[in-house]
Amino acid sequence: MSTKTYSILCILTIIILIFSPIFLSYSDNHAKDGKVEKKVWLNIQGGVIGGSFSQFASGINQIVKQHQPNIRISVVASAGSIENTRRVNKDKDALGVVFASESSLGYHGQEIFEKQGPKTNIRMVSLLYFAYGQFSTLENSKINKLEDIVGSKIACGAPGSGTAQTMERLAKSVGIWKQFKPIYRGGTAGAQELQDGQAKGFLWLVSVPNSAIIELTAVKSIRMIDLDTPAKKYGFYDKYPFYFSGSLPEGAYEGKVKPVKTIVMPTVLIANKAISDETIYNILTHVYSPEGKKLMIQTNQAASDMTVENAPKAFLIPLHKGAYRFWKEQGVEIPEEAMPID
Repeated sequence: MSTKTYSILCILTIIILIFSPIFLSYSDNHAKDGKVEKKVWLNIQGGVIGGSFSQFASGINQIVKQHQPNIRISVVASAGSIENTRRVNKDKDALGVVFASESSLGYHGQEIFEKQGPKTNIRMVSLLYFAYGQFSTLENSKINKLEDIVGSKIACGAPGSGTAQTMERLAKSVGIWKQFKPIYRGGTAGAQELQDGQAKGFLWLVSVPNSAIIELTAVKSIRMIDLDTPAKKYGFYDKYPFYFSGSLPEGAYEGKVKPVKTIVMPTVLIANKAISDETIYNILTHVYSPEGKKLMIQTNQAASDMTVENAPKAFLIPLHKGAYRFWKEQGVEIPEEAMPID
């Protein structure tokens, strides 16, 4: 090799070594309108298989992936609402699907969160859907009201889930806690317990219709128990104001389940306060676009609850600043308790 050729190769090698980090950095970012957008790596805490949490988490991920490719979201399975609240509080890159109850109790350090203290790093982002308390039992069951579960095995959500906590709150209000045996399985696994005769009832706080219950109605004749009447009778709504009275929608399961009165809970999206305002604002912009709403409803029909009018029902704790900006632009009146504090 000639001295000249060797010198040229050395110069080229030096140039590559100097500029390769720049090229790699650029390739790890997304160009939009001539600007380079740095990639943002996030995770969203979902739920168990067959549950609405995981469906909504996946829907949000799909929309963001299509319209904001510099934001990368990993969907993470979990036991449910309580666990998600704890994870989002701890992880600076986390969002999570939780019940309104856990967002409020967690933020204020109440009930199950009392020992570990307030989860003050969580911020409200959006309402996702309304979850209905769906207590299923077989058609020929002797359980006709909530009080009848005494002495029975009841599937009531995974440990650390909002469903499990709801069962405990209801039972304590009625005065029958520890007088039945909880089986801590939710979603498809909980429905299977009822189907196989291992449980006499199955409580699932979830959207309507729900795939696990649809599958159950395909093989068993079931009916649902009225949870609203005991909730009113024993002061449940007064003690737990994040629930409200409602009814199972007509035709929810193609006529296989008769509508009953029940308890209803807003299900929400929360985020760690450390996620940038722009990131949260962009996520909401895409999810609430006409195309985003259409995809969410295709993912789960309950996404039809995601309206500007319904949004304030989720605002129980301070909003993330990016969410505050989005909702103010939509003309939503923000209650005092939801005003940003960062």
